[in-house]
Amino acid sequence: MLTREQLEALKVKLLEEKQKLLERYKKKEDTQARIEEEVKEPGDLEDIGQMTYTQELLDTLSAREFFIIKEIDHALNKMQAGTYGICEYCGEEIPYERLLAIPWTRYHAHCAEKAEEEGIVPTYPAISFEATIPEEMEIQREDITEA
Repeated sequence: MLTREQLEALKVKLLEEKQKLLERYKKKEDTQARIEEEVKEPGDLEDIGQMTYTQELLDTLSAREFFIIKEIDHALNKMQAGTYGICEYCGEEIPYERLLAIPWTRYHAHCAEKAEEEGIVPTYPAISFEATIPEEMEIQREDITEA
C-alpha cells in the first residue's frame, strides 16, 4: 500500500505533468497561428508541404497530449476516491516504481500488454473533461460550427 508521502509525491508529479502539457498545448496553438499566417503567403510547394506536415504533426501531438491529460485527471480522481495505484485489469497494487515512471498508469506493465491485446479502451466517469482546462486558456476548434 502506498504511504501518504508516496501519494503526495505522485500527486505533485501528476499536477506538474498536466501543467507542462497545458503549456505545451498553448505553445502549439501559437505555432499553428503562425503557420496559418505563413500559409497565406507561401513561398513555394516545398514550403507548403513542410507547413502541412508540421500542422499534421502538431495535431497528432495534441491528440496524444489530451489523452494523457484525461488519464492524469482520471488518476487524480482515483486518488480522491482511494483507488489510485490499483491495477484496473487484475485488481492488485501497482508497484510504486511503475507509478513513479508513469503516474497516470492504470495497469501493471504485464496487465497493460494484456489490456492492449484485448482491445480494452480506457473509459472515464461522466465528469466533463472541459472542466480540467484552466479558464484563462481558450480552446478553438475549427471542426465545430455553431448551429
